[in-house]
Amino acid sequence: MNNMGVGCGAAIGSITQAMSAQKVLATAAIPTTVIKYDSNTRGNKGCIYGLSFSCAQTDNVATVLGNEGIRVKQWNRG
Repeated sequence: MNNMGVGCGAAIGSITQAMSAQKVLATAAIPTTVIKYDSNTRGNKGCIYGLSFSCAQTDNVATVLGNEGIRVKQWNRG
C-alpha cells in the first residue's frame, strides 16, 4: 500500500472496507491499489483508506461500487 500521486482515487474508510471494495472491483476486471490517505482528509481523525485506479475507469468504479452499496467518502480525480 502506498499513497500514489497519479491517477484517480476513491476514499472508502477503513482498510477492511477498502480491501473489500478492491475485491469487488477485481471481479469486474478493474485493477486498483489500496492506498492510505492523509489522516486530516476532510477533517477526519484517524486513518482513511481508499483505492487508486486509472482515471479512465472512474465511471466504471462508481457504477460497480454503487451497485454493491459501497459508499465513497471522497472522489479524487488526477
